[in-house]
Amino acid sequence: MSLNVYLDGGFSIFKIAHILISITFLICAIWLFIRSFRGVFKEKPYYRIDKLLSFGFIITLYLQLIFGIILFSNLGSNTGYNYLSIDNTVKIVSKRLWPIEHIVLMLFALLIANLGLIISINTLSDKRKHWNIIIYYSISLLLIIFSLGGIYLF
Repeated sequence: MSLNVYLDGGFSIFKIAHILISITFLICAIWLFIRSFRGVFKEKPYYRIDKLLSFGFIITLYLQLIFGIILFSNLGSNTGYNYLSIDNTVKIVSKRLWPIEHIVLMLFALLIANLGLIISINTLSDKRKHWNIIIYYSISLLLIIFSLGGIYLF
């Protein structure tokens, strides 16, 4: 059984939602990193907005995971493989395992971000909280960038 959730141009509602959540994630991550770097280098206290931005970072990652799994299922199975010419065979082979690699790396990024959130909440020093967010969320962000590089670089 297939659901007809595709809009004009082959984009599904789920893919558009995934993209919008990714943009929200990026805005939240940039804002969080700016506040964290200011907190470390200008000795700013760890405010409630910093904690809310950390939660926003994690929540948008979870939403991306949900919509990514929906796209990985039958609803998004025909996106990305709409070229079947002989010239693009290498592209098909190189992108064949990308969805699985992307999901695994995203799960690790989510795990590391959750670990960073737990550690930063349990830390007493404001400066150390900002450092924990910078360290763990940077690792998480690097994993996300690396997982996206598989589709765009290869």
